[in-house]
Amino acid sequence: MFKSTNFTELEQISLAKEIAVIGVQATPLTSMLMAKGNVEKALSTVYTWREKTLDHDEDLSAVEGSDEIKFYESARAELNNILEIFKKGASISGTAVAMKSNQFAEEVNDRLLELKINMEKKFINGLRNDGSTAPFKRQLSGLIEMADSSNAVEVTGAITEDDVKKVMRNLWSQDLSEGTVYAFVNADIKEQIDAIYKDRYNYNHVTTSFGLLVDEINTNYGKVQFVLSKHVPEDKMVVFNDSYVDLAYLREPHFEPLAKTGDSVKGQVIAEATLKVGSKKGVAVVTLS
Repeated sequence: MFKSTNFTELEQISLAKEIAVIGVQATPLTSMLMAKGNVEKALSTVYTWREKTLDHDEDLSAVEGSDEIKFYESARAELNNILEIFKKGASISGTAVAMKSNQFAEEVNDRLLELKINMEKKFINGLRNDGSTAPFKRQLSGLIEMADSSNAVEVTGAITEDDVKKVMRNLWSQDLSEGTVYAFVNADIKEQIDAIYKDRYNYNHVTTSFGLLVDEINTNYGKVQFVLSKHVPEDKMVVFNDSYVDLAYLREPHFEPLAKTGDSVKGQVIAEATLKVGSKKGVAVVTLS
C-alpha cells in the first residue's frame, strides 16, 4: 500500500492556495473562512479546544493603592470535532495525455472543486461519527448539528422580519465577542426575505437595473449579512458569528500521484479537515415548518 512516506515533498503538491480561489460561488462558507484566514492546524484525528467565553463577575472595583489582585478564569467547556478525510481520484489514459498534454491537470482541478463542494456540504450539514463502527468512516459535525438549542427559532409559514430580529436577539443575549454575523440560506428562504422588503426601497442613479436583492439587514442587535447557499436545507437558515467559526486541517488539500498501472496516469486529491465552533452559543438555526 502506498502511504505518505512513499512520496517526496515535490510529489505531494499542496493545493491549499488553489482550493481557496476555485468555486467561490458554489462554496461560500469554505471560501469565506479561507479568505478571512479562519484556518487552524489540527494535530490528531479529533480536534479539541476550550469553549470561547467571557467572564461576567459583577464587581471589579478596587481600593486605591491596593496590592490585592483577584485573578479570573472563565469556566470553559472542552469541545471537539472529528477530522474527516476527503478524497477523490483522477485517472486518464495515455492516449488522452497524448492528445492533450494538460488534460490530466484539468482533471485534477475538477476533482479539487468536487472535493471542496463536498467539504462545504459537510461543514453545514455534517453529522458526527467517530468511525468506530462499519463502515469505519470518521465524519465531522457541521454547523447545524453544533448550533446551541437555546438560539433556535421555530417559524410557521414564511419567515418574517420579526423572526430575523428574534434570532439576532438570541445571539446578542449570549454576550458574544465582536464579529460579523452571517445568515446562510437556500433559495426559497432568500426569496421570502427579499419579499419582506419589496415595497421598502427605491432606485438611485442606476436606471437600467431593476429588482431587489437583500444582502444585509440592520437590527437593534447588530447587522446580519445574507449569503445564498444551495447546500443549506430548504427549511433552515443558519446564522453564526464568524469570530466563532474556523476550519481546521490535519492535512491541507494536496495532490498525490498514484503508482502507474497499464496505459493510464492516476492521482488523487485529498484533505483531512474539520469545523471548529469556538462556542455553540455563536451559532443559531431558524427552522420553517
